[in-house]
Amino acid sequence: MSDHLTSWASKPGRAVIFDFNGTLSNDEPVLQAVFADMFATHLGWTLTEADYWERLAGRSDREIIEIVVADQAAGEDELVETMLAERRVRYLERVEQRSPIEDETVELVELFGHHGVPLAIVTGAQRPDVDFVLERRGLVSHFAAIVTEEDVSEGKPHPEGFERGAELLGAQPSDVLVFEDSLFGLRGARAAGMWCVGVVGTKTRDELDAEAHLVVDRLTPSLVAGILEAGSGDRG
Repeated sequence: MSDHLTSWASKPGRAVIFDFNGTLSNDEPVLQAVFADMFATHLGWTLTEADYWERLAGRSDREIIEIVVADQAAGEDELVETMLAERRVRYLERVEQRSPIEDETVELVELFGHHGVPLAIVTGAQRPDVDFVLERRGLVSHFAAIVTEEDVSEGKPHPEGFERGAELLGAQPSDVLVFEDSLFGLRGARAAGMWCVGVVGTKTRDELDAEAHLVVDRLTPSLVAGILEAGSGDRG
């Protein structure tokens, strides 16, 4: 199981990129509820679980809204910007009540920091969402770079965001380990030439296994603690 992680850990320029929604932040159920409420209000349309998980989850906020508006209200493009702004408010109200970043995920981020592994986030989320959630958890200083929906012209599965993240970290793509919960994200990371760990949630283990070098049930420090210790020893 750890062969791919061991190979990554041995690289002198190793770095890590996290996806945000559904990976670093366990918030896909929150997003589903927000989009469902908003689409019902503005479009009179019911977003089913199947619609969300099979067709929309893993796409950027803008892409999700554009797809639904095109299907349900063609010609009303102004609704996209209206709902994008409203989605942000609805999301922040919900995550303010309870942080969607789990304790074990915080420990994993801190472990990488302890071992001097540079970290970035590459996401289709909006920057205010990411900044708010990270600040509430005290994690902003752990990330050397954050690439959000506003920073790219092409969303996942295009590799642009991942390539930008590696550039900002000063890392070669082949030295970067990516944690992703979506097929779009995994395909983008692989297209960029990166190592990929699929995180079960948005997609099943079987679905992720076809795209990732390794699949895990959740993010915990135990995933990499041993190989980081070994890697540090090799360097010393």
